[in-house]
Amino acid sequence: MKTMRSLLACVLAAMSAQAGATYSCAGPVGYLGVDQSGILAVALVGAPIHKVCTVGTTGGFQMGPAGCKLVYATLLSARLAGKSVTIYYDDNGFTCATLPAWGAVPTMYFIDGPN
Repeated sequence: MKTMRSLLACVLAAMSAQAGATYSCAGPVGYLGVDQSGILAVALVGAPIHKVCTVGTTGGFQMGPAGCKLVYATLLSARLAGKSVTIYYDDNGFTCATLPAWGAVPTMYFIDGPN
């Protein structure tokens, strides 16, 4: 019985860790753009171009406009300097290689760099 409880506790811990999982993508900025509605699109070298936030209204994105403006400045600085960044996302079923081309990835929440 004690072994069964221990096994159940391990399974529950693994499930809750997976539910709150995050991932990050790192590399030099290969593409950076803002469309007419203020949506920021980015691609690190080797990854698809995807939309991460907007400098207008928050809309369906996790990050607000003020944070998005800072992300844009960070990405632009890294691109001009030829440096790398790390972008962090809440778990959304994607990986760095499977981000939807030109699709919205609203779970971006943090950027680190330029490095």
